[in-house]
Amino acid sequence: MTIASNLKIEENPFAAKLGIKAWQEREFIKPKPEEYLVEDFIPANALVSLQTNNVYGKTTLAMQLAMSVAFDLPFLEQFRCLQSGRVLYINARDTDEDCHRRFKRLTREWSKSVPELGERVDQNLDNFSHISLFDECYGVSPHLIDISGSMTKTYAYLHQFSSYFKCKLIVLDPVEDFFPDNLKNISELYLKLRQLPAAVLLVVGDRNRYDAFNKVEVSMSLLENGLRVQSDYLGHRDIGLSMGAGIWFATTGRP
Repeated sequence: MTIASNLKIEENPFAAKLGIKAWQEREFIKPKPEEYLVEDFIPANALVSLQTNNVYGKTTLAMQLAMSVAFDLPFLEQFRCLQSGRVLYINARDTDEDCHRRFKRLTREWSKSVPELGERVDQNLDNFSHISLFDECYGVSPHLIDISGSMTKTYAYLHQFSSYFKCKLIVLDPVEDFFPDNLKNISELYLKLRQLPAAVLLVVGDRNRYDAFNKVEVSMSLLENGLRVQSDYLGHRDIGLSMGAGIWFATTGRP
């Protein structure tokens, strides 16, 4: 009571934020159509999450998105890639051989609908970099931040790579392997990811972590018969999907 009686309200920093006048007057800036990485789907430099409800194939879907950006292919044959370029896919659990087989399977099946796929891959070999930290051949821990929220050497490597090669997309699969289990504040990871000069796809494997990774610009949930998308800019939409011969394809699509 004594302390409060000595304070003047005009000197109270909380009072400077009285009401929501600034929010009401501030324009909500939506990305321009050409500023999307994938047309009407993923803005450039956005944080995107992908999770599933006991449905097989989220890593396959993530790799399809990565290949769409790397090789300038429509995602799910529905959504044009507007900013193709370099992609870095970091997998913390699958071996390099696992990922190689997945890539070959996707290339084989995708070529049935895109005959020129092989040529595009050959012309853009450097656009798709895949690193398996599971093999432990890099001597690098997956953790991007430590328990205190400070960046690690791995984060410094990632930031340098994405800046130097001007990456368009970075995939972290699964994202929960890239921070310590006892991290107190997940916001510290968000802060570091938003400083990366690329769109970042967070593949969420642990169902207990779903809520933590919904605070992104675009949230994707893989369901049994489709993909549910919630975008800060475009709202909600459901895209019908079907898995055929180890590759996802859209059965319904654009609104």
